[in-house]
Amino acid sequence: MITRHTVGNALVLHASERISTEARTVALSVDRDPDNDIVILDLQHELPFDIWDTVATELRRQRLRRGIRLVVCGARPETGALAGQWLSDRLGRPVIAPFGRMIPGAAGLLFVHATDLGGWVCYRRGHTPVWQSKRYPVPAWDGAAVDHLTISSTCAAEPLPGGVWLRESRDEAAVAVHGSHLTSTMPCLPDAMPVLVGCPGTAPLRLDDIARFWRGLAPEGREHARFVQYGPVALPDGEQFGQALADLLRSPVRVFTGVPSGRPDGPAMFTVDADGRPGWQVFAEELAFRPRETLGAKAVTPRILRHRAPPELGEPVGPRVYQYAHDAVVEVIPSGLWLRAPEPPRHADRIRAVPMDPNRVRLVVDDPAPAAADRHRELAGDLAARLDPATRRRAAVQPSSLVAPGRPGLSARGIEAGTYRHTTGHAADLLPAPSVPAPVPEPVPVAVAGPPAPSTGEVAATVPAVAGPAAPPDTTLPDGSGLPGPGAEATGPHGAGPDVAGLHVAGPSVVGSEAAGLPGAGLSVVGSEAAGLHVAGPGVAGLDGIGPDADPPEAAARDVAGPVPGGGAGWATSPTMTLPVHRPAPAPVRFQRTPGDDARGVRPGPDLDEERTWFRRAFRREIAAVSADVADVLAAHPALAGGADAVEYATAVRLYLSAAGDGLDQALRSAEPGGHVPFARCVSAGVRRLPVHRGVAYAGAGLTTADLRRIAQRRVLTDWGFTNALAEPPADLPGTVEVLIWSATARRTAAFETGDGVPARVLFLPGTAFTVLQVQEPEAGAPARLLLRELAVEEPPVDGRVRFDALALAALRQHLVRRTGPGTPVPAAAARRFTGVPGLR
Repeated sequence: MITRHTVGNALVLHASERISTEARTVALSVDRDPDNDIVILDLQHELPFDIWDTVATELRRQRLRRGIRLVVCGARPETGALAGQWLSDRLGRPVIAPFGRMIPGAAGLLFVHATDLGGWVCYRRGHTPVWQSKRYPVPAWDGAAVDHLTISSTCAAEPLPGGVWLRESRDEAAVAVHGSHLTSTMPCLPDAMPVLVGCPGTAPLRLDDIARFWRGLAPEGREHARFVQYGPVALPDGEQFGQALADLLRSPVRVFTGVPSGRPDGPAMFTVDADGRPGWQVFAEELAFRPRETLGAKAVTPRILRHRAPPELGEPVGPRVYQYAHDAVVEVIPSGLWLRAPEPPRHADRIRAVPMDPNRVRLVVDDPAPAAADRHRELAGDLAARLDPATRRRAAVQPSSLVAPGRPGLSARGIEAGTYRHTTGHAADLLPAPSVPAPVPEPVPVAVAGPPAPSTGEVAATVPAVAGPAAPPDTTLPDGSGLPGPGAEATGPHGAGPDVAGLHVAGPSVVGSEAAGLPGAGLSVVGSEAAGLHVAGPGVAGLDGIGPDADPPEAAARDVAGPVPGGGAGWATSPTMTLPVHRPAPAPVRFQRTPGDDARGVRPGPDLDEERTWFRRAFRREIAAVSADVADVLAAHPALAGGADAVEYATAVRLYLSAAGDGLDQALRSAEPGGHVPFARCVSAGVRRLPVHRGVAYAGAGLTTADLRRIAQRRVLTDWGFTNALAEPPADLPGTVEVLIWSATARRTAAFETGDGVPARVLFLPGTAFTVLQVQEPEAGAPARLLLRELAVEEPPVDGRVRFDALALAALRQHLVRRTGPGTPVPAAAARRFTGVPGLR
């Protein structure tokens, strides 16, 4: 006995008293078929031998004239194919039946899979069966995701009800768990084929496997493909998933920022945690990435193709922009939301290029000025409180000066654990000058050889006139010989004669002169030098001279995070630091002095407990602000995460690469102790863990021909700051001289570079020595070049050449001959780091 009921869009025929749960679920969720009647056979128990005659009689009684889409529940997979052919022959109507196992998907999708093709097959009386589709309803891309494919020894492409999955093929247990979840939750989108890449908890998928899959994909599959990073993928350091695919495939690609769920006509997209659980619902849902025009070129900011805007954002006033208040708008960006003024700032592209974090949503707050920053922070807090609970729990309010640190930021406020923070870019403009007068040093009588020492009044009268000629550069060669400077007398090793043009003054707290509003009385003469006044003392924090090529006192006081430390061991109890404004090497060139042990950026031995303690106190807010990003980097690079101190050292590297580290190298090259020393030592410890770059590195410099000749006579250059160079040829570095360095131990920083950083950057540790291989003066059609080689630690920095010099010089020359292409662009804000010659001040 067969009973029939109409349930939803289907006619259910069942032999038992009740419709089974499986049949009821399919009937209530399946979409109406415009061309066929949907018939569900509920065969859950042992059936009588004449069941099929009864089914045919019942269908004939319905006087149906269209085709039949037959769904068989509670029977073996092959039952559907046999019943389809038998009913078509008996009724004389086309019957579409599943060939293989029918798998109910999300939102009423019916997916049929079998080892050999599998799918919905149309049976007609007197005709050969015809395969129609894999899925019902049929998406536009259905034929592109049909078969289970073996991509490589470790990767397989598995068709899913809602798309296709490129995943690890060796861990069947993890694949089964996540595959079941995707089958039941991911809908089948009619015009977009999600290509899920990777599987949580398994080995990273290789880019080569994605390329093989793409090459075998049909044109309709490429047109509708939307890549989704579902699990770990082996990406180049610092590269976004979508950009890496576009560069690999040499084709524009579209990327879903989350896994779709819900209804096909309005899916919600959620990020994926490391364990595969849903993260936060994204705002920018689909991004378009374009490949770089040339290898190493700057990537184009991804374009948002589709986004969601909850009503809390306000009325739309532009593409992805919504009016949140009369003086503020909210813009949807890939990483979250950006609350800013109605007119976008100049650094808008850097904010829009920040990649998405699957574990948290960024609420970026624009902070152009303190008043506007406070207003935007208040509005951001209100917006965060109005978002849905899941998003609110993962929201982190961050200022744009931290999200895009390449732009000048503000100081005196901060973000800690998701709260607002300014950076230190304009501290001098925001904080009032200290009202405590500088102490007047006591005179220290010292005997002076040569002319009689001038009186205190004469010294004070001389101090305001420091804008005269600068002190001559240190031209002492390694063997102790010296070169006379321009205009120097030949009466002594430094050209000092009876007519002393300048004085060397020392005092404990001298940072300027009477011209800067500081008293000059009481300074004592301790020596004399030709052409220039040299001011030194423990309060000078980064300056060893005042003259036309030295930083002015007001520049030295900029970016001050607190009182100037007293130098030496004083930094251990005073967690403050003063960094001078970063400037390129001045002209004429000055060679760096060798610092004492208390002023070196690298400390011998692994014991950095005091430096780490100082760093935690001095940068506690900055550490809290970037801790989540640093943790993500360490998780993606296990080789960098060894030891309990890995997070602190990695954070120091991240801060050095940001605007906060702009003046660190200049302070180290001053050979003066101060708060910059423990900071540099923590950075050095983190840099040592980065991957090594061996080969050519590039920099630029603004030097004259006379400067190049003096460098050629120097032969060995030692840089006591971090030497920044590029692993790829630059396109637009400022300067008149191209500097090429043969590197043996430089470290690549791509893992810690931010959105507007320089992925091609390499760093040489403080104290690295370089030998001058060749100086090429500018000629017609050829720029000036300076060719250097890094000296190994165990290699004595002698003046004579060794066998490594010839090899390095030949390699550099060969590289210049073979070099092609326009070069790698360098952001203007970062270009100054790469302008200078190692060993020069």
